[in-house]
Amino acid sequence: MDTIGFIGVGAMGAAIASRLLKHELLVNDRNPDAAAELVVAGARFADTDEIAEKCRTIFICLPGPPQVTDLLLGPDGLAARLAPGTTIIDNTSGTPTTDVELVAALGERGVTYVDCPIAGGVPRAYEGTALLMVGADHDVFARVEPLLKEVTDEVVHVGPVGAGHAMKLVNNLLNACNRFAALETIRLGVAAGVAQEVVVDVINKGSGRNYATEVTYPRLLLSGEGYKPQNFTLELMLKDVRLATELAESLGHEMPVGNLVRRSTELAVERFGPKADQSQLMAEWYVESADDQTNS
Repeated sequence: MDTIGFIGVGAMGAAIASRLLKHELLVNDRNPDAAAELVVAGARFADTDEIAEKCRTIFICLPGPPQVTDLLLGPDGLAARLAPGTTIIDNTSGTPTTDVELVAALGERGVTYVDCPIAGGVPRAYEGTALLMVGADHDVFARVEPLLKEVTDEVVHVGPVGAGHAMKLVNNLLNACNRFAALETIRLGVAAGVAQEVVVDVINKGSGRNYATEVTYPRLLLSGEGYKPQNFTLELMLKDVRLATELAESLGHEMPVGNLVRRSTELAVERFGPKADQSQLMAEWYVESADDQTNS
């Protein structure tokens, strides 16, 4: 089997990498403990120099575009150590603007860059049922598709390089919009005297259903065990919303709802802290709001 490299094995990176364990898999993360379960399962922790030397296909999954640029093009960037013919598959939630810079710089070294963000959440990534949105030329996509199909059957070629990241930003912004809309309207139903679980059940049988009503509420908030984390922090949520609204600004595209959600997400980070989970937002937002109103 081919030797595959994977740099950045946090919650989502580890989930994606777990689908590639039938290969010789070299993994790296700034926090070595993050790779512990993958190592137990058969991967090997390696430094980035060894990954660059031995792997012609390298996945990366980092917090955001600045970290990707620094890893590849920084003072000690990986790009200088990559052999011509290497393919970088970037699962980070990035931006088309950064992709243009990366393609140009890596192309000078004979290295191919593919933007390939994932949607569906960490559990679905482990299950192999998440969605990969791929930005690449047709011939490059044809070459990497079989490997991506090992990660999930849901692999969609959405366009040239940059299109994958654009599609991910669209998806995540809509998810955030749906999250705040669900939060607000479910609370309205409760205020009108309908039990919360009934509100959620009825919404999920009607046209208003979305991920927040179908997954977050019934599986993570109404289980009777308090809220369960979704392994996605508010600072990551804000990053995605901010990147999406910045993309819209760069295109001259008006986003009144998106910008409102951006401000709401900023308020959530101020209220609960950047490391709070999305589920905590859903569970406690209105409790905190009610306390504010009582104290004012």
